Amino acid sequence: MQNKLEKFGSIGTIIAAAACPICFPKLALIGAMFGMGALAQFETLFFFTAQILFLLAFAGHIVSYKTHQNKLIIAMTSISTLLLFTSLYVYVSETLSYIAFLGLAIASIHLIIINRRYNNCSSTTESG
Repeated sequence: MQNKLEKFGSIGTIIAAAACPICFPKLALIGAMFGMGALAQFETLFFFTAQILFLLAFAGHIVSYKTHQNKLIIAMTSISTLLLFTSLYVYVSETLSYIAFLGLAIASIHLIIINRRYNNCSSTTESG
């Protein structure tokens, strides 16, 4: 469950942001390449969805932290989440938003790698 929560949140955040042409134009360019340009009319919905999914990914990383105890991942996710909301509501900056998305993506990829190592170690311990 915890893996699905953080993966769904992380991947969903980037997809939702790619459907927001005004809010995240560089990600929207990538989204348009995959045929998501037609979703521009739902931009407001995707803007809020991206934020909710960002929080979902953050919650998933917190739950996963109980298993892997990696402070780097939880710090990166926390900073990325804080940076996203700061860039949207306090100091409006497109660049900071993209840095937040990049931070979440890096933390999620790192967590996937750690989870695979953890699963490999536990499976070899059980069989050996």
